[in-house]
Amino acid sequence: MTYPINARIDSTISPKDAIPEEILKQSPWHWNAQEQNHNDGNSFMYKSDHVDWTELANWAIARSNEVRIPQKYWHWHDGHAMHAKESVNHCPIFDTCKQWMVQNDYNEHNTRYFKFANKELDRFFEPLKAMFEDTLEDMTMSLFVQPPGQTMPGHVDTYSSYMRKTGEYPDYSRLRRYMTFVSDWDWGHFFHYGNHVMQPWKAGDTWDLVGGIYHGSANCGVTPKITMHWSGKLR
Repeated sequence: MTYPINARIDSTISPKDAIPEEILKQSPWHWNAQEQNHNDGNSFMYKSDHVDWTELANWAIARSNEVRIPQKYWHWHDGHAMHAKESVNHCPIFDTCKQWMVQNDYNEHNTRYFKFANKELDRFFEPLKAMFEDTLEDMTMSLFVQPPGQTMPGHVDTYSSYMRKTGEYPDYSRLRRYMTFVSDWDWGHFFHYGNHVMQPWKAGDTWDLVGGIYHGSANCGVTPKITMHWSGKLR
C-alpha cells in the first residue's frame, strides 16, 4: 500500500523567512542557492588527532545497537513542534520546524538519530572535552549517529537546545559550534554548509560552523554517518 504526501508540494517556500531577525542581522549571508562566488567552505579548521576516531566510531555504533531506538527525532503533535518529547514552540527554531513538518513531510520516521552527550561519552569524554575547553564555556558535547534513510532538515543553528538547557534566549554574538566527522565519508553521506558540499571527508576533519549559514545533512547510503559537536559561549 502506498500513502500520499500529506503536505502540499510547494516550490515557493523560502527558508530565510523562518530565520530569527537577530541572526539575519548579526550573520549576514548571501541566501542564494545559485551563488557561485561564495566562501561557505572556508571554515575548515584542521584534521584532529586528539581522539582515536575509529575507536569512537566503533563505540558509537555498538552503543546505538544496544539502544536500538533513536533518542532524537522531529515531529508535529497537536500544534507543537516536538524534538523527541520536548516542545520547541517557545524556541527560535519554531518557524523553521513549521516549514519542515507542516509545509513539508519531515516527521518522526525520517529525522531520527542517536545522540550521546557529555558524560554519556564514557572514556571519550575527557579527551573530547579537552579539544575546546579553552575556547568555550558552558560547553556541551554531543555525538550524533545518523542511520541510513534519515535526514537533518535544512536549518540555521539557533541554539534552541542551549535555550532549553539554560532558560536564556541565546546571545548569538557569543555562541559557537564546532563539528568533527567521526568516520570517513561513505557513499550516500551528505552534509552541505551553505552552497558548499563537504564530502568526501576524512575522520577527524574539524569545522567551525560559523553562524547564520543554512545547512543540513542526510544519509542515503547503507552505513551510519557519525559526527561530533561542541557548543558553548566563546571565552
